[in-house]
Amino acid sequence: MILRVGIIGPTNMEKLTRLTGKPESFFEERAQHIGSTLARSGAELWVNSDRGMLYNVASSYRENKGVKLVVLFPASGHPWPNAHAEAHVGYADEVMEEPSWFETNYKVVSEPDFCVCVGLSAGTLSELAYIKWNCQFQKGNLRRLYVVQELVRGETLPLEIEEEVESVLKYVKTAEELEQEIARDFS
Repeated sequence: MILRVGIIGPTNMEKLTRLTGKPESFFEERAQHIGSTLARSGAELWVNSDRGMLYNVASSYRENKGVKLVVLFPASGHPWPNAHAEAHVGYADEVMEEPSWFETNYKVVSEPDFCVCVGLSAGTLSELAYIKWNCQFQKGNLRRLYVVQELVRGETLPLEIEEEVESVLKYVKTAEELEQEIARDFS
């Protein structure tokens, strides 16, 4: 059985660099490493159709010949616009069209076996809330949430979320450490 991995993280690189004080190149290099790690792992990659860290990890995964790239696309532009997301479906092996952003954000953290958080944003916090409710009500397939600390301002999730997802949460210090943890947890 092929493992599925979801990616959650910020889409606005300009804001990410401003809030963290780290250059965009820092995040791009880490995204490249994570994408190639996931490609080598043999896992299928699930990602929402958007820019920023999601796109950077997905394009690296694709460049490194990952087995299957699934891009989740919100069919409706209601309640939030989706036109910008269309540009990010062309590189997918499979496009999963969902009714709206609610479903794409839910599915990217509920269907995969594990999830990697590559930074925080308001949208990422909403996806973490879905993980919290899945943990609380024993829903979804998620067995592990990896948070790459070097990509998260403050290096941890907000305590209100951390406590709610502790049954699946594992912090990894660096993108390089992620590769070792995935091998250990899912080999």
